Amino acid sequence: MSPGSVLREARRRHGVSQKRLAARAGTTQSAISRIEKDRISPTFETLHELLYLLGEDLSVSSDVRDSGVDRTLNQGTLELEPEDRVKKSLHFAETIRELRGKNPVRLRTETSVMRNDLGPPLELSPLFRALVGHRADFVVIGGVAGGFHGTSYPTYDLDIAYERGEASLERMARALRELEVTLRGAPADLPFRPDAEALANGANFTFETPFGRFDLLGELTGVRDYETLKRDAESASFEGIRIRFASIDHLVAMKRAANRTKDKLMLEEYIVIAEERQRAS
Repeated sequence: MSPGSVLREARRRHGVSQKRLAARAGTTQSAISRIEKDRISPTFETLHELLYLLGEDLSVSSDVRDSGVDRTLNQGTLELEPEDRVKKSLHFAETIRELRGKNPVRLRTETSVMRNDLGPPLELSPLFRALVGHRADFVVIGGVAGGFHGTSYPTYDLDIAYERGEASLERMARALRELEVTLRGAPADLPFRPDAEALANGANFTFETPFGRFDLLGELTGVRDYETLKRDAESASFEGIRIRFASIDHLVAMKRAANRTKDKLMLEEYIVIAEERQRAS
């Protein structure tokens, strides 16, 4: 079998379109099409990576990979409404925060909340209301988006990608001032005013707010650009607020690009979630 036919048959086995695979790989649909039509011959590494993003490993033939992910956890979560998936993820995070640092032997009897080095508990509604109220142009990514899709991993902050046009930066700055953001990890005497000029001079910002940690990401790894991310995002209501969440395929792409140990673990689960959602559709 040619490399193109190996990839094409693997993709079809998993019910993934060329467009979705391209999103996961951070490339274009036309590039996937040229490989499958054998118009270009991919390197072994390229073909291995594309099959990996489908949940398969490349050897003499391709086989379904044992990801080590307990699918029953994700299957149960996927039965919930999207808003309830996010809330379940936040509740799990808060449980871990309360138990952090406790002696396992005393967990059943100790009720006090241990040290809090993660800032205030994450409250999404006030953050979303400020952003939407000022018409900020954004897409939710990171752990909250993972929660939307049914991850079993907790998250402690809100990550968003945002549009960086001049008018958009003005609207985002107004939302940040309403949220009374401060730079996380910066010296207390470091001056910072959340205005359009400050946002234009940077790209990625990590903030503390009264409603939990909140990060702005203007530079995205694994995704071609913000417009691509926004175009494929899924829109859903969270406590009456309409929000765009990054697609599961783009979350796969971003975890793949990050390539840290924890991201590799989450990548395996995200690929499983993508497959479970495909089966359910």
